[in-house]
Formats: sequence, structure tokens, C-alpha cells
Amino acid sequence: MAKPDDAQRAAFRRVFGGVAMAMFLAAADQTILATALPTIASSLGGITDLSWVVVAYLLAATVAAPLYGYVGDRIGRRRALLGALGVFTVASAACALAPSFLFLVVFRALQGLGGGGLMTLAQSLIGEHIAPRERGRYAGYFAIVFGLASTSGPVLGAYLTEQFTWRAVFFVNIPLGLLAGLLALRVPHLAPPRTGRFRPDVVGALLFCAATTALLFALSSGGHRFAWLSWPLALLLAGAGIGFVALAFWERRHTDPLIPIHYLRVPAIARPDLVVLCFGAALFATIIYLPLYLQLGRGLGIGASGLLLLPITLAQVSAASITGRLVTLTGEAAIFPVIGLSLAALAFGSLAFAIYGAPTAMVLALTVLVGVGLGMVMAPLQVLVQTAAGRHALGVATASLSLCRSVGGATGVALVGAVLFALIDRAADGAGALLHQTLEGGAASVARLTPEERAAMSGQVNDAYRVAFLLLAAIAATGALVARTVPRLDWSKAD
Repeated sequence: MAKPDDAQRAAFRRVFGGVAMAMFLAAADQTILATALPTIASSLGGITDLSWVVVAYLLAATVAAPLYGYVGDRIGRRRALLGALGVFTVASAACALAPSFLFLVVFRALQGLGGGGLMTLAQSLIGEHIAPRERGRYAGYFAIVFGLASTSGPVLGAYLTEQFTWRAVFFVNIPLGLLAGLLALRVPHLAPPRTGRFRPDVVGALLFCAATTALLFALSSGGHRFAWLSWPLALLLAGAGIGFVALAFWERRHTDPLIPIHYLRVPAIARPDLVVLCFGAALFATIIYLPLYLQLGRGLGIGASGLLLLPITLAQVSAASITGRLVTLTGEAAIFPVIGLSLAALAFGSLAFAIYGAPTAMVLALTVLVGVGLGMVMAPLQVLVQTAAGRHALGVATASLSLCRSVGGATGVALVGAVLFALIDRAADGAGALLHQTLEGGAASVARLTPEERAAMSGQVNDAYRVAFLLLAAIAATGALVARTVPRLDWSKAD
């Protein structure tokens, strides 16, 4: 007779092998365009709206995550995962063939509607097969895949862009999506944990999408499309606020709400969700904009800027693996996000003050500390939330984490992008125009700059990124403060 621990390992191998590729696709496509963004701008235009190539995916994934969590609880999580993979793969082909920047943004949103279910459903499938106390160990593997995919996405994007074209970044998803579908068929199909009539919350989805879109459009437009104190920006922010209030009012009264408000009243779920919001903002903004800094501020090529994200990858996945095991061994979870986000805040602050005179090696060393800190966040919080929700609500509970990670990521990318481009536009002595010219010409145009032009551009990039790193330090510090209030795990209530 197999030991309980052996049975858990066997169950994990059956499920994880079937969902790992889906997880990788979901995480990688949130960041794979980081090193290709200048090339896309050169090919299709849309420089000032460049962040929307990323934000459109994150926004759609944000809306889709709770829907897939709910549908998976009702019709079975493997079926829902296969449906999400189908949408993702078809949309990838559309992105690869996009004739203009607008079409690319639209198809990226469609891709996000598929990708939003991949991570949520993969984590839920593991949760329904693994005992609560063992989830810490195996949640570490999820964090490894997520960290590896998120930070190696720009490396893969850089290689495909340099060797082929930026369109290859999307074409590669077609065979990978088909492979992920075949692997997902290996996952055992269990009876849906919830029964009853399915009443999709269409109004809630529309309210959430409208409010979040207004907020993110305002953040990404401030400082260059609209002045920060202008009435159009104020109207956008007011509209977003009204939309979120209306969403909360509606969700409290709907039978099957898109956003389960009653779960957000549980401290063991609501507070980890807020921490993940800050985590997502810091992680995605770093991954998206660090390669751009290395290209423009340090004069590195597309490939080199992508490869130099690998140290962050290794740091993050190592920290995630160790943290997950420590959760299982010690039974403690809440302390690790506090330590991790505090370390990340310290590293971001150091980057802000060391950026001018620091060699590239020191910049990368500090980003490694960021990776270590962020790697300590997701695995313990996933265990906390799934344990608090119980097996019957694994889908919606896990979706709440995916929801907050996507909202945080989209907000972080939009906010940091707005700050960077606002500061670039205000550059004196023609440096701002030079930066826009460089973006339009792609990475190759950096090599054509004179030493004086390169020095002027580098100085302006350093000025802008100093503010961006300080902003990221504040976001990480806020997450650490919230993490201090997260309740400890109560294993006696785990199921």
C-alpha cells in the first residue's frame, strides 16, 4: 500500500504534467513582448500607446480569470482549461497576422480572454488533487513555472524578434497551444464540485471591464495624452470610481456574482489579494520596462537586454521553490511575503539612488534581489487563500489571486509607463525628441547615435527611471505593510 506522501506525489505528477505547459503559456505571454516593444513601435507605430500591447492582454485576462474560476467549479476544471486553450491559440494566430497597431491591441485582448483562465484553472486543478498541508510544497512549483515563464518570456521574445520577426512571438504559441491541449487531456476528470443552474453574471463582467478600462486608460494617458490636472482625466477617474461602486452594489445582489464580494470580507482572502495586487504591479512593471532601460539607457541590444533578465529568473524561481517547501515544513505562510516585499522595496530604492554611477553589473545584482524578494510572495499566499476558501470554492478563491495579479500587473505597467513617458516628453535640449526618434527607429537606431546624443539620451533615461524605481519601491513597501496584517494559517479548518 502506498504511503500518503507517495500518493500525493503520484497525484501531483498526474496533474502537473498536464497543466504545466498551459501555465507557462499564460505567464510568458504577459511579458514576452517586453524586448519586442521597440520593434513593434517601429513596424506599426503607436509609440505613446505602446504599453497597451501588454495592458490589453492583462486587462482581458483580469476579466476572464473569475469567469473561468466559476465555470470550472460548475462544469469541471479540465473542460474549462481546454476551452481556454482553444481561445488562446486562435487569438495568437490573429495577433501574428495583425495588419495595424489597433488590430494588434484588439487581438491581444482576445488572447487575454483565453490566457486569463490558464493560470487560474491550472492552480485549481492542483488544489483539488492535493491535501492542504502539502500545497505549500507544490505551490512552490507553480511559482517556479510562473517566475520562469514571466522572466524568460522577454528572452524568448528577443530571440524570435532578432532571428525572425516580432510576429514569430505569436506564431510560436500555435504549436505550443496544441501541445498544451494534448497534455491537458491527461489530467483526470473529476465531477464538478458545485451543482445547480449556471447564471452568468454578464452585467458584472461589463461593469468590471468598463471600470477597469477607464482606470487603466487614465493611468496610461496621464502626462502625455491628458494633463494630470485636466478635466478629461478627472472624468475618466470619476467614471472608473462610479463603475467600481456600481459593480460592488450589483455583485452583492447577484445570485452567481463574477466577483464574490462575501469572500472579499474574509481577512485570510482579502488581505492576500491586496498583497498580490502590489506584487503584480512590481513584477510586471519591472519585467516590461527593465529591458527598455537596458536598451536605451545602457545601449544594449535586444538579445542582450533579454538575456540579462535571466538572473532575475533564477533568483525568483529559487526563492519560490525554497519558500514553498518552508511553508510545508513549518506550517507558517504569512511571514514570507512580508520579508520578500520588504527586500524588493529595499532593492528598488537602492536602484533609484545607484542608477547614475552604477555599472550594469550592479544594476543587475540589485534586480536579482528584487527577484528573490518577489519569489517569496505567491506560493504562501496561494496556500493561505485556498485553505481559507475550502475545496468547494477553490476556483473562485484561486481566481481572486489571478484577478489581483492581473489588475496589479496592468496597473503597474500603465502607471510606470505613464510616468516614464511623461518625464521623457518633458526632456530638455531635444532629448525627449531624440528618445522618441530612437523608439521609432528600433534598437538599431541606438548604434547610429553620436556619443553626445547617446550621453544626452542616457542621462534623460536615468532621470526617468530613477522616479520609476522609487515608485516601484513604494508599491513593494505598501505590499509588505499589508502582508503584516495577513492572518496565520489555521490548519484545523483546512479541507
